[in-house]
Amino acid sequence: MRNVRLLFLAVAAAVSVVGCDSTAPEDQPPPPPPSPLTVAPSVATLNGGQVIRLVASLHLANGSTATPDNIAWSSADVSIATVDHTGAVHALRSGRVQIIASWHDSRGSSLILVANPVAKKPQQCLDQLRAGTESSIPTNGPCA
Repeated sequence: MRNVRLLFLAVAAAVSVVGCDSTAPEDQPPPPPPSPLTVAPSVATLNGGQVIRLVASLHLANGSTATPDNIAWSSADVSIATVDHTGAVHALRSGRVQIIASWHDSRGSSLILVANPVAKKPQQCLDQLRAGTESSIPTNGPCA
C-alpha cells in the first residue's frame, strides 16, 4: 500500500510540474486554412499548336483577390500539353489534361481539352529547319 501511495505522489508531482510549465503553448486558435487558388479559365479547348495563358488568383479573407508571384505550374500529361513558368499552356496532341497551379499550401487547376493534334511536318522539312537551310516560312509545297 505504501508503494502505491509513493507512486501516486510521484505521478501527481510530475503532472503538477508539467502543468505549471510557463513554456507550454497557450490555447491558440488554429491557423486559418490556406486561401483557395483559382485558375482562369477553369476549362479551355485548344487545337494542337495553340497557346493560352492561364492566370492563378488567391481569394483573400476580406473578399478581394490577389495574383501571387512565383506560382509553380505543372501539367499532368506533358504529351498532351505543356505549361511554362508564366502559365502559358502549349497544346500538343488530342486529349484532356489538368494544368495545376501551386503556391505554398494552395492549389488550383484548369482542364485543357486539345481537340486536334499539331500537324506533323514531313521529316525532310524538319531536317531543313534543324539545319537552318529553311530561311523563311514556306507558303507552298510539302513544308507549307
